[in-house]
Amino acid sequence: MLKRLAPLVYLLVFLTGCATSSAPGDATYGTHVISRNAVVHEGPELVAAVAYLQGKSSVADEFLVLGVEFSGARGGRPLVIDRSAITVRTPDGRRLPLISEHDYRAAFPKLRVTIQRTMAFLPLLHLSHPTQVGCGRWFLATDFGDLTYDQIPVNAMGVCSGPLVFGVHGGVQPGRWRLVIELEESIADIPFEIELDQ
Repeated sequence: MLKRLAPLVYLLVFLTGCATSSAPGDATYGTHVISRNAVVHEGPELVAAVAYLQGKSSVADEFLVLGVEFSGARGGRPLVIDRSAITVRTPDGRRLPLISEHDYRAAFPKLRVTIQRTMAFLPLLHLSHPTQVGCGRWFLATDFGDLTYDQIPVNAMGVCSGPLVFGVHGGVQPGRWRLVIELEESIADIPFEIELDQ
């Protein structure tokens, strides 16, 4: 029980610190490790949570699956995130785009369990603002009846969430990865570590 509560305690401490400051360049900007499977990033335009699987659950897979939440920065302007602005950087420096909806649908049967397990680490952002509402839009459909969008409007009053999937030639390798989102006035560069099982 205590092991499951630890990430929540870390997140609450992090978010409490963020709530007390809004000045650009403040020390609270950056990415904070919440657990072995999740980080939270706070930037001048975007707040994001990123969840991922470790060890044999992801290493060597041909797809990297991330569970992601986006919200606007407190006091910031609404923004729009374009799917073409989202990439992941591999430990060896390659830049990988989000897979197409066509490729996602083709791979979905073998990705379903991985997506469910990854998304189970979320939600995280609602802990600081439980009144935030879901935006109902995402880049990839989690259900084949859902619509997909090339652009997602984001603001501080809501949270948009879903899976992000990247094709990885040669398979996912352990090391430091970075989710990069290019925004209008800044770049959210979100590092996370994928490790081999101990």
